[in-house]
Amino acid sequence: MKDREHRQDAAGQTPTTSTREQHAAASRAVARVATWGVVVSVALVALTVVIAAVSHSFALTATAVDCVVDLVAALVLWLGLRLSERKTAAFPYGLYKIENLLQVAVALLIFIASYEIARQAFVAGRGAPSIDALVIAGVVVTIAATWAYGWYAMRLGRRVSSPALIADGKHRQTDVVSTSLALVAVVSTYAGFNIDRAAAIVILGFALYSGWGLLLGGMKVLLDASVDAKTLAQVDRILAEEALVEQVDALAVRSAGRYLFLEATLRLRTDDLVKAHAASEHLEAQIRAAIPAVERVSLHLEPRQRDILRVAVPLVAPAGEISSEFGEAAFFGLAEVRTADGDVLHQEVLPNPQLGTEKQKGIRLAEWLVGQGIDMLTTVRDVNKGPSYVLREAGVEVRLARTARLADELALLGREVAGHEPGSLHPLSSRLT
Repeated sequence: MKDREHRQDAAGQTPTTSTREQHAAASRAVARVATWGVVVSVALVALTVVIAAVSHSFALTATAVDCVVDLVAALVLWLGLRLSERKTAAFPYGLYKIENLLQVAVALLIFIASYEIARQAFVAGRGAPSIDALVIAGVVVTIAATWAYGWYAMRLGRRVSSPALIADGKHRQTDVVSTSLALVAVVSTYAGFNIDRAAAIVILGFALYSGWGLLLGGMKVLLDASVDAKTLAQVDRILAEEALVEQVDALAVRSAGRYLFLEATLRLRTDDLVKAHAASEHLEAQIRAAIPAVERVSLHLEPRQRDILRVAVPLVAPAGEISSEFGEAAFFGLAEVRTADGDVLHQEVLPNPQLGTEKQKGIRLAEWLVGQGIDMLTTVRDVNKGPSYVLREAGVEVRLARTARLADELALLGREVAGHEPGSLHPLSSRLT
């Protein structure tokens, strides 16, 4: 048995090279946007406080309170991102989940902001505010700045898979709607109409829906829920398509912050440690290329279970005469031999599907045999280099025939695998160590 944690990129380099550099670049981009978030929030708080004080507008006062919440969220995000990637002896896997904690915190802030909007929208007993063109222009600037930052934060967050940035961007989009409500309120007041309550209902529903989605997504990660089915299926397909992988026994992919952590148990078609190592590195390279957000790949490798040995033998005819040719053999006998006692459990004869092929006949035939799930090929003589490579890479053992007929060869093989014949096939019971 072999348990490896891979930390190399597609070129077989160490984590200090391309893949790690990409992660570092993404982290710097996230931190830069978070810094701009603090700057924008400070500016918006100052602007909304001024226009609220000048206009005595109830809606603008609520908007100023909401902007203060945004500033707090931006500061928490900015500080959290500087802690999220630090690794210590106590946290060897890093503090990636701080981002998801922030995601939950921002969701809760959205609930608070929504409550404030609802409360302010339905409060009565305050006189009409003093609205002029400058106040309206200030609200428009607030909407434009909020929308621009929210759009950019969500765009970059999706590109680098940062849930914290996505959460902040969604929160700002919620604020665009709530600030638009304030704009509608001040414009309607300026024009002599009042539709504050109807607008409040719309923004409240939107805010609660957005906040619930963020809260649910963050809690799933914190509770180590699996990633989405599409990503899981993509990883499973990559693992299953590797020639040396006989079976994917277990697969788990979880997220932490904007990174993914993958663990899999694979049953291999080989007992060779070097081949197993090469296959695992190839799999990691493929996974990282397909899903750049993968931070860690842990593959637990198990050797194939040889309770049943599936054997292929080239034949001249269905009657069972063994052919001296490989690519030109008219038929192939396939049999399943139980390794415990050497009994033949199943036997069939199939025509050679590549018999009429002009080019790369042997290679295509070898690929077909691998597709039949064989563990061993018994031939009169060694196969050529191309087919041999295909079989070897798939973990298929090539064995020289010692008799002239299929039935006799299977009987001899049965005695060998059961240990009743000199020169028994000891590698059948070998294990990766």
